[in-house]
Amino acid sequence: LIAFALIMLLERLAVLSGAPAVLAVVWVSVYVIGAMLLTVLWTVAGGVLDARQAKRLFPICTGAAILGGFAGTLAAGPLARLLGTESLLVLFAALLVGAAALVWSTVGGTTEQVTRVAPPASLVAELRVGFDSVRRSPMMRLVAAAYVLFAVLLFSLSFPFLRVMGESFETEADLATALGLLSASVTGVSFLVSIFVANRLYARVGVAGAAVALPIVYLAGFALWLVQFNLATALFVRFAQQVTQRGVSNAAWSALYNVVPARQRAQVLAFVDGVPGQLGTSLSGILLLVVGALLAETQIFVMGVLAALGATWIVLRIRARYGHALVATLRAGMAEQVLEGGPGIEALAHDPGVRSALSAGLASRDPATRRTAADLVARLGDREEVPDLVGAFEDSEGSVRAAAIRGIANLDQQAFLAMAPAAAEDRDPLVRGEVAVGLAQAGESAAGSALLDELARSPTAADRIAALEAHARLADATLSDDVLAAATDHSPAVRAAAMRALAAVPAWPEHTLAQVIAALDDNAATVRHAAARALAGRADATEGLLSVLRDGSGRAQEAAVEGLGAARPSSQAIREWALTLIGRADHLRRHAVPPTANMGDAEGFLAFVVQQRRLEAERRVLAAVAALGAPEASGTIRRALRSPHADVRAQAIEALDTLGDPRLGPALARLLDREPEGGGPTHGLRALADDPDPWIRGLALRALREAPPANPRSSSDQASADPDPVVRALLAGSDPPQGDAMPDTEQTLGAIERMLFLRRVPIFSQMAPEDLQRVAAAASERIYAPHEAIVNEGDLGDELVVIVRGDVIVVQGDGPDARLIRAYTSGDHIGELAILRAQPRAATVIACDEGVRGLVIGGEALRAILEERPEAAMAMLATLADRISTQ
Repeated sequence: LIAFALIMLLERLAVLSGAPAVLAVVWVSVYVIGAMLLTVLWTVAGGVLDARQAKRLFPICTGAAILGGFAGTLAAGPLARLLGTESLLVLFAALLVGAAALVWSTVGGTTEQVTRVAPPASLVAELRVGFDSVRRSPMMRLVAAAYVLFAVLLFSLSFPFLRVMGESFETEADLATALGLLSASVTGVSFLVSIFVANRLYARVGVAGAAVALPIVYLAGFALWLVQFNLATALFVRFAQQVTQRGVSNAAWSALYNVVPARQRAQVLAFVDGVPGQLGTSLSGILLLVVGALLAETQIFVMGVLAALGATWIVLRIRARYGHALVATLRAGMAEQVLEGGPGIEALAHDPGVRSALSAGLASRDPATRRTAADLVARLGDREEVPDLVGAFEDSEGSVRAAAIRGIANLDQQAFLAMAPAAAEDRDPLVRGEVAVGLAQAGESAAGSALLDELARSPTAADRIAALEAHARLADATLSDDVLAAATDHSPAVRAAAMRALAAVPAWPEHTLAQVIAALDDNAATVRHAAARALAGRADATEGLLSVLRDGSGRAQEAAVEGLGAARPSSQAIREWALTLIGRADHLRRHAVPPTANMGDAEGFLAFVVQQRRLEAERRVLAAVAALGAPEASGTIRRALRSPHADVRAQAIEALDTLGDPRLGPALARLLDREPEGGGPTHGLRALADDPDPWIRGLALRALREAPPANPRSSSDQASADPDPVVRALLAGSDPPQGDAMPDTEQTLGAIERMLFLRRVPIFSQMAPEDLQRVAAAASERIYAPHEAIVNEGDLGDELVVIVRGDVIVVQGDGPDARLIRAYTSGDHIGELAILRAQPRAATVIACDEGVRGLVIGGEALRAILEERPEAAMAMLATLADRISTQ
C-alpha cells in the first residue's frame, strides 16, 4: 500500500510536465492499483477472519466498501474544485497510507499466519504457489473457470445496456444524469442488502449457496432480454445484477477462499484475480471487436444465456464441493493422509521391485514390518511367494506366523495341510485360529471344528477371541453355542469378538436379536460399537434400534444411531434425537459454571461434569450427522473441532454447516459458534439444581449448600425429596471436610467423599463421575505405620496407592547403597506403572515419620474400568504423560 502511495506521488510530479501520455499512464495505474486493492482487502479480511466470521462479517466489509465508494463519489467533485483535479492523486496517496496504517494495526503481530516470516520468493515462485494450489483443488479449478465466465457475462450485459442507454438519451448530460441516478440507487440498495440481507442469506443457504445468486440473475436477465429488450428492462436487469454482485456475491465469493489453507490463501486469491479474471476481461475485449462487427443484439443475449447456464452449472458444482474442500483443507492442516481411489493393492503385483521389498520386509527387525510384509505377500496371491511364507512361519512373533499360515492356506493347500498338524500346536492362539479357518476351507471341517471348540472353551480370553475371529472369517450360517455364550463373557474383548462373529451369521433367532440389541448398552464401548455394526443393515433389527433410540440410555442411543444409518425409515428419528441433544447441549452451554479461585470441591466437580456432558452431547450429534450422510463428521471434523487454532475450528464448523443434514448441520453449527455463557456465582447453580441429570443436579445442590449464604432447606430435606439415589448420596451426611483435612483415623471416607478426594488426584481428574464412582467403590482405606514399606522394590505390584495424608520417600537399592529418588505427599499416587506394565516394582516406597493414610485400588478393578472405558483410559494416560514428562 505504501508502494502504491509512492507511485501516486511520483505520477503527480509527472503530471506537471504536461505530457498527454502521462494521463494515460495515470489512468492505467489507478485501474491496476484498484484491482490489486481488492486482492489486498480480501486477503487481509481472510487472514484475520475465520470461515465462520467471514460468513457474518464479510457483508459488513462489503457494506463499508459501498459506503466508502459512495462518499468518495460525492466528495470527488467538490475536492477537485477546491484542491485541483491533479491533487486528487495526492489525496489518493494519503488514503493509501491511512489504509496501510489500518492494516498494520489489524494484522501487525496479531495473527498466527502474519507473524510467520517466510523466506523471500520471486514473483514467479509466488504465482506458482497460487497456480499449484488451484490446480490441485477441484473446487478452486471451478472457481477459476467461473471467474472467466463472469468476466464474459459482465461484458455481455454491459455492452447492450450502455448501447441502449446511449440511444435513449439525446445529450451526454442526460446520459450522465441517468447513469448517476442508477449508480446512486444501486449503491444505496447494495448497502442495505449487504448489511441487512446478506448475513441472513448466508446463514440460511451458506456462502456457497449465496454464490449461485449472481449467475441466476444473469440467466434471468438475458432470458428477459430475449423476450423484450428496451430501456426499462435494461435498467431493471442492470440494477438487479449490480445489487446482487455488490451486496451479496462479492462477499460470498471472497469467503469461499477460506477453504484454501491460510499459508496459500493470498497467492491463490492473487492468482485467480490476476490470471482467470484478467483472461476473462481480455476475452471480453476480443468479443467487443467481434460484436461490433458481426453479432446482433439477439445473438449477444443467446451468448449471455449460454454463458450464464455454464456459470450456474459451475457454481452449483462449487457448492457441492465446498464442504468437501473444507474437509480436505482440514486433513491437510492436521497432516492426515487419506488414500481415495487409486488402483488398489493388486497393482503392486505388477511392480518388479515389490518382491524384493517384501523379502526385505520379512527380514526386518521390526515385528510390525514383518507382519505387514507377510500379510501383503499373502494378499498379492503369488504362489511363488509360498517359500517366503514358509520361512516366515518360523518367526518368533505370533502375528507374523499367523499372517504366514493364512497366506499359505490361501495359496497352496497341499503345503498348508502338511504344516497344519504342527501349526495346530502353536503357542499363539492367532495361529491356531488361522489353522482352524484353513482346515475348514480345505474341506477338513471336523478337524477345524475340533480346534475351534478347544479355543472357544479355553479359560484364556485370547484363545476365546481367536476362536470368535475364526468364526467371523468362516461366516458360518449356523449359530454356535460357543459364540452365543461368548456374547455374555466377563471380558469386554471377548464380548466384542462375539458380536463380530454374530455379524457374519445371516439370520438370527429372536432371542439372539434381543441379546445383540441389549449389547448396545454394554459397559464397554468396543462391545457397543461391535453390536451396532452387527445390527446395521438387518431389516428385522430396525424396530428394535428405533425403540432403543426412543427409550434407551444415552450410550445405547448413540450405538443405535450407528446401527440405523441413513435409511429412510430411521433418518427422521435420528434427526429428532439429535436436535433434542442440541437443545440439551445449548442448555448446558448457557448454564456453564464459571471457574473461580475459591471454587469448592463440589462446584469444581460440577463445572467439569457440565462441560463433559455438553461435549458428550455434541459428540453424539456428530455421530448422528455422520449417520445421515456426512461420515467426515465423526472423523476429520470431530478432531478438527478440538484443534487449539480458531481458524481450524471455524473451518470444521463451516464444513458441518455445508455437508451435514439440512436441518441438523446448521443447527449444530449455530450451537458450536456460541461460547459457553455461564451465570453468576449462584445463578448457574440454581439453574442446574433442577437438571434431569442426577450428577449435575446433586452436585449443584451440594455446591449451593456449601456456598454462602447457606441454602435454607436442610440437607436432610434435600436428600429425602429427590427420587434418585445419586442425589441423595451427594447430599447425605455432614459437610465434607475442607481443603486437605481428612477425618480422624477411626472414621472412614464415604463413597462420595472418596470421589471428591480422588478428583483432586491428577490421574483421576478427567474421569466421568460414573467411572470415578467405580474407582471409589473399588478403593479401600489403609493405614501405614511410620517407616513402613508401602511397596518393595522387585515385588510384583498390583495395587495403586493414593496418599490421603502423610508423606513418603522413594528409594532404590538397599542398605548403604540405597539412593533417594524423590518424595510424595498428600494427593500423590504410587504404583500405577506396575499395574499398567505388569512388571516388578522399580523402587521401594517408605512412609515417613507420621505414617501414611492411603486409598488402595486393586489393579484388576482399575484395568477393568480402563478396558471398558477408552475415554477413562485416555484421561488417565494424559495425566500420566504429564507426570512422567516432569520427572
